[in-house]
Amino acid sequence: MNDPTIMQMFADVGAIISDSHFVYSSGRHSSVYINKDALYLHTQAIATLCQMMARPFNADQIDVVVGPVLGGIVLSQWVAHFLNANRSSGETLAIYAEKEEDGPDKKFLLRRGYDKYISGRNVLVVEDVLTTGGSACSVIELVRMHGGNVVGLSALCNRGGVQPQDVGDVAIHTLITVTLETFTETACPFCQQHIPINIELGKGRAFLAKQKEL
Repeated sequence: MNDPTIMQMFADVGAIISDSHFVYSSGRHSSVYINKDALYLHTQAIATLCQMMARPFNADQIDVVVGPVLGGIVLSQWVAHFLNANRSSGETLAIYAEKEEDGPDKKFLLRRGYDKYISGRNVLVVEDVLTTGGSACSVIELVRMHGGNVVGLSALCNRGGVQPQDVGDVAIHTLITVTLETFTETACPFCQQHIPINIELGKGRAFLAKQKEL
């Protein structure tokens, strides 16, 4: 069960929005949206949440924290900060993975020499919202490709029912789990009721633009 205090923190900054008509990146529709970007506006909130993300892990056993751009940059910094506060010696580093600019798959890469800090080290992967687990899984595969040992995945929210087998059999720790009812476009009751699509959050604007092209 979700901690009511954590749920309230999400609600207080507008990170959980309901009673609208959203389109997700997957193309599915829903009335609820997890607005992770709202969290990053509030440094005290994100710091507190990252402290909770770091708490289940032995700080002395984490050498590097890595997350996918963009939100993972903030998360890796804060989580590493709180791990360092509990280390008996040494330092936990914070790095991030970037998506390649070209290529059909736009895979994640380690640039800026960050790959040198992975081989033979224990790595904690962080993510904000897990929907399919695709980004987190890509980062996990990237770390392993560079010889790193992934000790866990820590996320703010699991909204897609992502399981360890979805992310390379890595143990998952999330602060909250939100079960969202989603629909295909053809089965969407909000479309059938002609409820306007939210174009400020999610992929609503792109969805409508594509509809005009058809």
